Amino acid sequence: MEAINYYIPSKLDDVLWSEIKDNSIHTLTDSLGRLEYVSDTYCELLETNSNRLIGEPHTLLKSQLHTNALYKELWRTIKMGQKWNGVLSETLASGKTIALDATIIPIKDDIENCVKYIGLYNDVTELHQQNNQIKTEAISDKNLLNVIPFQVFLTSRHGKILNTNKPYKNKEVSELIGTYIYDYFSSDAFNTLKNNIALVTSEKVANQFEITEFDKTNTPCHYSVLIAPVFDDLGGVLSLTITIQENSKSYSINKDREAGQKCKLIYQSLNPGIIVVTDHNGKITEWNTGAEAAFGYTESEILGKPLTFLISKTSRTKNLKAFLNTNTITENTKDADLIELYCLSKCKKEFPVEVAFTCLTYNGNKIYCAMMFDITKRKSLENELNQQTKDLELLFYQSALDLKTLLSSTENILKHLKKDELTSNKKLVETCDTLVKREKLLVENMTQASLKTVSRNETSQIIFQDVINDILQLPSLKIKLKGINTVKQLDTSSEFYCNSDLVHMIFYNLIHNAITYSKAPTISKIPCISISVKTCQHKAIIEISDTGIGIRKENLQKIFDLYYRVNPLDDNTGSGFGLYVVKRIVNTLKGDIQVESKLNKGSSFKITLPNLK
Repeated sequence: MEAINYYIPSKLDDVLWSEIKDNSIHTLTDSLGRLEYVSDTYCELLETNSNRLIGEPHTLLKSQLHTNALYKELWRTIKMGQKWNGVLSETLASGKTIALDATIIPIKDDIENCVKYIGLYNDVTELHQQNNQIKTEAISDKNLLNVIPFQVFLTSRHGKILNTNKPYKNKEVSELIGTYIYDYFSSDAFNTLKNNIALVTSEKVANQFEITEFDKTNTPCHYSVLIAPVFDDLGGVLSLTITIQENSKSYSINKDREAGQKCKLIYQSLNPGIIVVTDHNGKITEWNTGAEAAFGYTESEILGKPLTFLISKTSRTKNLKAFLNTNTITENTKDADLIELYCLSKCKKEFPVEVAFTCLTYNGNKIYCAMMFDITKRKSLENELNQQTKDLELLFYQSALDLKTLLSSTENILKHLKKDELTSNKKLVETCDTLVKREKLLVENMTQASLKTVSRNETSQIIFQDVINDILQLPSLKIKLKGINTVKQLDTSSEFYCNSDLVHMIFYNLIHNAITYSKAPTISKIPCISISVKTCQHKAIIEISDTGIGIRKENLQKIFDLYYRVNPLDDNTGSGFGLYVVKRIVNTLKGDIQVESKLNKGSSFKITLPNLK
């Protein structure tokens, strides 16, 4: 414990550091990667004790479960004095594999050499295993294409292969794309194929025929080939689908427009697991075995039913507008948008799906194809992650409030000590008082960063004049603004709606930052802070500039990092939390933030926020 206490930054409040030690999984490693301290929670995860770990190499930082490239990047990053974050895995003596979300933070000495590394960890073993399972299932689904009994090509009108469902004649899919389909047939079959492609392109109808190829032993192989046109919005032939099946006897098709449309549906339904086709009235006319398995109905039970019969009643009204909008879009664009809704199986079980609709036209009537993806597992993982995020945010917020109370009590004690004439070391008391005030600001920013103090969904009209005046009149800022000019320029003729608490946080932190890094006033030069706001129908543009010390160009990318400070040795600088809070709020509101700065000239922050009216 003495080792880790010695190398922790001396200015970090003991209460705050104690809270971190009691509520986190952490280690301390020397510059050569040997463990000097491990928390009890870390020992529990590795199923061992500290006596077996301390003094030994940190095996998590050289596990055989990862590539050398990952560890080269890890050590390169932390040796440069930057923190590294990623997921690391290790197999224990018991055979169990654990996964940890790791953050490695360098600790520097007075001459900026990295002498120690603090590791903070979060056990994500269960989620890691679930993600691996999902990846395995996705690969399994993709491999399904390789067992489909026929080969399908999407080609241009000239026979150039644009896509295919699986390898063909010892060539991978990537090797086939861009070549011509004629290259894979003998001269006789080549002429037959070329003539039929020309026929389908000119007459705009599907055509089925047979070709015969001979293998190396001169044994004939018979193939059934179906070529169908794919039409663009104006009725011209955009591309062709060519289906090739060996010894096919069961598949036949009439040479009419309907055959072309059905062939197109076959090609489009290769990837999704659930396919439902309806007529122009929305009545189900076809569906695949994947749909039958998902919904539990037989084909005789479902054909002729409206598509909405498969949609949950609670989701039907909610998503009706989405249905209409999607169908309208797909009639005018080549790509179908995905929408989410809940479907209802025969046993009355609801399950979430993503749906993509495509629209085809036959004899003046529209045919709709709904391609559905069951996202039950993904939704379950999303809900679990969201809940964990909420729980962590609540813990973060509650911890910040508790620390705030402790620091307030400490500050009151220091005030009494400063007034007490018997206090022997006034300078020490003043130093402690300064540190407590800095930690109070840090804890206040932690409270803001948790975003638990506000409801993210509540919006109201923002009166920027009132927001700015309220902040400038805060006692903590009003004192620091003495000797600094403030210039306001507001063009807010358009009403702007947003979350007022979040907007208030943005202005407070940026104005506080501008004050902190302003130069001291002189007889010849008075520092200035400029605040401008412009609103329009869709957005608000906020710009806060100062004439302060500025930021070096190489540091501009770091200023939004958690705990980053321009000059960490200067007690008058910020806590390294304010700009992180601003960036997080802007991201939450789906806005944009940009910064420009020149050394000894000043800095300018420009924020664009969407109007939530």
